[in-house]
Amino acid sequence: MPRIGMNPARGKITDYKPARVTVAVLTFLPNTEGYFQNRFDVTRLCIESILANTPEPYDLLVYDNGSAPQLVDYLCGLREAGRIDYLILSGQNIGKIGALRIIFNAAPGEVVAYTDDDVFFMPGWLDEHLKVLDTYPKTGMVTGIYLRDHM
Repeated sequence: MPRIGMNPARGKITDYKPARVTVAVLTFLPNTEGYFQNRFDVTRLCIESILANTPEPYDLLVYDNGSAPQLVDYLCGLREAGRIDYLILSGQNIGKIGALRIIFNAAPGEVVAYTDDDVFFMPGWLDEHLKVLDTYPKTGMVTGIYLRDHM
């Protein structure tokens, strides 16, 4: 059956511009037993620490690598609330390297701040990383490290 007329979105110009930084989180919760018993709470704290402690403009991209419904529902709720900008839900676990390929190809920002889902972010974390990148523009990667004394 042929379409009649023209797509009304054709020729429209968008004012969309991605943030300079895409904060990308890789999540995985296959179940809530044994090793993964507390993983939902850990992942929730990771994402909430990013949201609470990142005042700089950024887009939040979450790639879920085939998790259980509990985590998927939580992530979808954050997306619906506008807290996650980009949510990619994989129907199966494609491994970390496969997920990283998708994340780095999908991230719209000039800078990608990647993390696993078990990191707690302190206030000022992104600003400090960006200072290094801006001071040394040929830098390829900056990483943070956990300091127990600060917790």
